[in-house]
Amino acid sequence: MEQEKFARLCSATGRGMNEGYCFGDGEAYFIKEVDAYDYALSIGYKGLQDAFDDEAYYYTEWEEIDDDVWYDAEGNEYSN
Repeated sequence: MEQEKFARLCSATGRGMNEGYCFGDGEAYFIKEVDAYDYALSIGYKGLQDAFDDEAYYYTEWEEIDDDVWYDAEGNEYSN
């Protein structure tokens, strides 16, 4: 069985993720909305909508995983 690959690491949990909230140009990633909300507050926004309106984050799915560097569900990094 092939191991599931993840494109990014959640900044709150350290777990691999293939969809979620991306702040800035990859300064922070979050799987859960509550963690994204807390981060938005920590960088000076009144909430997620305020951060979204200011284009501080977006929600995305990474469908293609870079085969050079990727992560497992536990957040371990692998490279070829």
